[in-house]
Amino acid sequence: AQDGSETPRLVRAAASAEGFRPEGWRVQQVVEGDISRDGIADLVFVLRQTDPAGVISRDYFPPADINPRILAVALGSGGGFTLAGQDDALIPTRTADGLNMEDPYDQGLSTEIGSVVVRANLFMNMGGADMGPYEFRFRHQDGAVRLIGYDHTNVQRMTGESHAVSVNFLTGRMTRTTGRIDSDVEKTETLRTTTPPLTLDQVGDAFSFEQDVLRPRID
Repeated sequence: AQDGSETPRLVRAAASAEGFRPEGWRVQQVVEGDISRDGIADLVFVLRQTDPAGVISRDYFPPADINPRILAVALGSGGGFTLAGQDDALIPTRTADGLNMEDPYDQGLSTEIGSVVVRANLFMNMGGADMGPYEFRFRHQDGAVRLIGYDHTNVQRMTGESHAVSVNFLTGRMTRTTGRIDSDVEKTETLRTTTPPLTLDQVGDAFSFEQDVLRPRID
């Protein structure tokens, strides 16, 4: 939280996403989908703190909101929803010293049959030339919301170099593809990863996942 306090723990059950919202937070996005594959609609939602101190004025640019977000999944039970997972780190948050980065999150939730996709996007206005999306796919299995897939594509705007990473954590298969945006020639290598299907709160920051969590566990 902007005041230095810990991010609040959400209530265990509620009738809607609004019912999980702590005081001083708002519901930024909510989607429904059957991610537990039991025939009952579940909720996936993003909450954002509304602390005025987290909105910073900037010369020549619109004000920047650096308030943190909470990503949560609540499973439907027919009469309401029960919290199945809460994460405070996956969606990157800008800092007062990092306002050259565009807001990484813009309605980045979507659901498919049996899974939910969370998308963050890196784009630097100044101070960096990397750009591209990060996508994390989750589903509810073995009693928790778990990461089952990861896809990241990066383009270096100054050099034109590109790379893409795709991982299926259920099979352990991982591919890396490198190339250039001005060429159709690509090189793809297939690897294995020992990273298991992590729970939602074990993934960490989207932008550092590949370096801090995934790479150290590659065979």
